[in-house]
Amino acid sequence: MSRVTVILKHATAVPKPQSKPRSPLLLSLSHCLLVLAIASCSKPPPPPPPLPAVTKDGTTVVATVGTEPITMASLQVIAAQNGYNLLNDKDRELALRDAVNNEILAAKARELGYENDPDIRRYVKSQAVQKLLLATVDKEHQGAVPTEAELKAHYDANLAQFTPPTLAKAQILALLKRKGQEPQHAQKLDAVKSALAAKEVPFSELVKQFSDDPAAQAYAGMTNWLVKGEPSKQYPDAVLQAAFAAKDTTTISGPIEHNDWTYFVKLAERRDSQSTAYDQAKPQIAQQLMRQKRLDAYNAFVAQLKGTVQVQTFPEKVAADIQATTTQGGPPMGPVSLPTK
Repeated sequence: MSRVTVILKHATAVPKPQSKPRSPLLLSLSHCLLVLAIASCSKPPPPPPPLPAVTKDGTTVVATVGTEPITMASLQVIAAQNGYNLLNDKDRELALRDAVNNEILAAKARELGYENDPDIRRYVKSQAVQKLLLATVDKEHQGAVPTEAELKAHYDANLAQFTPPTLAKAQILALLKRKGQEPQHAQKLDAVKSALAAKEVPFSELVKQFSDDPAAQAYAGMTNWLVKGEPSKQYPDAVLQAAFAAKDTTTISGPIEHNDWTYFVKLAERRDSQSTAYDQAKPQIAQQLMRQKRLDAYNAFVAQLKGTVQVQTFPEKVAADIQATTTQGGPPMGPVSLPTK
């Protein structure tokens, strides 16, 4: 017999003390209290108050997260963003899942105070401004189309805008006369002249062989588009004039002397100026006039609002702050230009 069994038998052998019998009334009350306590512990929390089937603006409520309704409009936005087809059962489930998840995450973000984050507040402010402009400036000028008279008047007053300039590309051979090396320069110049007279070597090959412009070696002296009437930081005006004066792409102009440089110029491609006809320019003019009208309305609207508030600007503080945070580096990069000496 085990020790546990002996202990149990000994325990059962101990006589129980006699207790007074309880009254039936006390027993009944105890039983009721016990039942009520058990019922109160197992009773689930009351459900949240039911939300209306539609919101105040008449939008259907399709889900709720706590007391936050999810409307059909917001569900359609989520469906559009994710490519869900709400006519499809599976897609509908996915859209509702994403909408619910979004509300749960939004509630947590509010709890953590992210709504007061400076970046969030700037974004909300930007979106609010856009909505304000849509409801005021844009709504007022929606569908406003310039008249035929306005279109024609703008075309006549800005004809140069619809007449692109003449453009040209050229190949340029540049020889540099360095101090103390004048004889070598003269010898190279004579060699170029002789080669051009013989017409046996392509001009591009002469550029690669003789040019003193290091960059010309890679692209055979080919320029970017040159604009007639506009100066160039890389080439003197005489070189530009020679390029635009060339009758065809076989003519080679030079030598052209400028400071210590000697140039030979060959036209590679030319696009002559040609005005855009009024009928072709009308759509572009209409867009310009509509943008200008919208800008005028925007400026007037802002000017009206400015009259109701006090505005102060401190440009000197902006300049000082930028000056303090800007790191001083080397000289700014710009277009490559040939040295003058």
